[in-house]
Amino acid sequence: MKKILLALVFAAAVAVGAGAAEIDDTIDGVWGMKFGTPVAEADRIMTEQNNAVLLCEYSYVPNYHEAFYKVSFFGREGHLLLRFSKRGLFLARFAFIRAEQRPAAAPWKSSAENRTNGKKYLAFSRNFMELNAMLTRKYGAAKTEYTDDGAVSGYQWNTGTFGRQSIVLFENRSLSRSDTVLSYEDAGRK
Repeated sequence: MKKILLALVFAAAVAVGAGAAEIDDTIDGVWGMKFGTPVAEADRIMTEQNNAVLLCEYSYVPNYHEAFYKVSFFGREGHLLLRFSKRGLFLARFAFIRAEQRPAAAPWKSSAENRTNGKKYLAFSRNFMELNAMLTRKYGAAKTEYTDDGAVSGYQWNTGTFGRQSIVLFENRSLSRSDTVLSYEDAGRK
């Protein structure tokens, strides 16, 4: 009987381990580009593979370059800023156009379903909720929560030495139409 129980425990542990193995916890780039990709290669990937439209590009100090694109990222319309150093791509920041109306009242819902463990949460957009689910499936639970006026407004995932590779997803409460912001960064390449 003990052998059967031990075999069941072992099988359950293997099943849990196999499920955990599906989570990719390495943040090494974004949308087909690895961190460190040079400017010309990144532009080719953006325009040819991802059908992005280059709006402008410029250098602002020696060895630093930026490119700004109009994109459709997994069906979400918005803009993408790519930032490069002499070590290649180190930042990709998406700003997605909110598809639904923002609540006119408080920046967070006061309903019971949006309060958990005494925390308040912003009224997240559909883009935010879908991207959060996608990132959680790929990288596991976020390591950090961001708050704005006492309400949770976003999350951060990070990996690498000293957590240098990171992804930040948050709702920006600006007056513009771009409200959900998604950033991928390798701070070690700045």
